[in-house]
Amino acid sequence: MGLWILTSMGRPDRIRGVVDSYDWGAEKVILALYEKDKRLPEYLAQTWPQSWKIETVPMLGNGPTYNEILQRYPHERCYGFLADDAILNVQGMLRLLEHAAGDWNIAYANDQHWGEKLPTMPCLGGDLVRAVGYLAPQYLMHWAIDTAWGELGKKLGNLVYREDLTYTHLNPVWGTAPDDQTYLAGRARSFGWQDILRAWMLGGEMMRAIERVKQAQRRAA
Repeated sequence: MGLWILTSMGRPDRIRGVVDSYDWGAEKVILALYEKDKRLPEYLAQTWPQSWKIETVPMLGNGPTYNEILQRYPHERCYGFLADDAILNVQGMLRLLEHAAGDWNIAYANDQHWGEKLPTMPCLGGDLVRAVGYLAPQYLMHWAIDTAWGELGKKLGNLVYREDLTYTHLNPVWGTAPDDQTYLAGRARSFGWQDILRAWMLGGEMMRAIERVKQAQRRAA
């Protein structure tokens, strides 16, 4: 069973749409909350699915938060990303994505916008993540984390797209949700993401990550 990471800030009410729309069963979910969020008490006062666990973190941004959770949970079968504005449309889809990810793959569902082009909210094989060494490249705060994994997947040939597994992304980018302070903060923290991503891709770290994966796969063979 994998570990799914769901970050949320300032939306203790809105997140209920995600929680209440899916039968979580035994799916292991970490709800990662910013420790200085003014609405943190509203999150803590709620009842969450039994398989969920709350972790508070001292940093802002999905990238640093993902990497912090990886440090706290370094031995999981696989790691997946969830969002407080993404409604899962297919019951049982998380388990299917975990199976597709296995140890070394990047499995992803159909967001009904990018589709196969981009592994939005991917599920990542645990051995793959440990070989790469992180869940998000350094300095990528919010945007383009999925793009980085997509570029790695193209080079490694380990992308697994499940068109039949869909989710609905309620986001102002797609005109499906109103803007709010959380979105505004996310955009602000993502300033310069193109340059950061380009530096990771062309500055040597992406190729070093790929080589680490290949070496780990050879050792595991």
